[in-house]
Amino acid sequence: MNKEIVLQEIESLVRSLDFIQEEQAFIKRKLSSLLENMVMHDFIEWAEDLQLQIINRETAIKLLKSDIVALRNKTKATKSINNIVDASLVLDFKKYKQQVVYLEKQFMIWKNDVNERFDTTLI
Repeated sequence: MNKEIVLQEIESLVRSLDFIQEEQAFIKRKLSSLLENMVMHDFIEWAEDLQLQIINRETAIKLLKSDIVALRNKTKATKSINNIVDASLVLDFKKYKQQVVYLEKQFMIWKNDVNERFDTTLI
């Protein structure tokens, strides 16, 4: 695989993880705002569970992002012949890409569920 393509793809993975982090931060702010305006027992339990889910996701994202950034740095530092990346780096890249795609899919499902709950709570 071409080194430049791998580096571009790695940057795309980092941007995807940054997007998820930004969206989660937005949800946290929305949750805080909602809690300030209304407090119901079942909603508080849901909010606490939601906060725990966010913390767990943030931890997973930080760990994965750290691994991807390390791969990017290793890819940049690795000498290549004819700009072809070593097979072990490509395998790591594919593994991380698969993990990011999984996180993105799960995040979108989770985000939609959370937003639906927000919408029904606000009505």
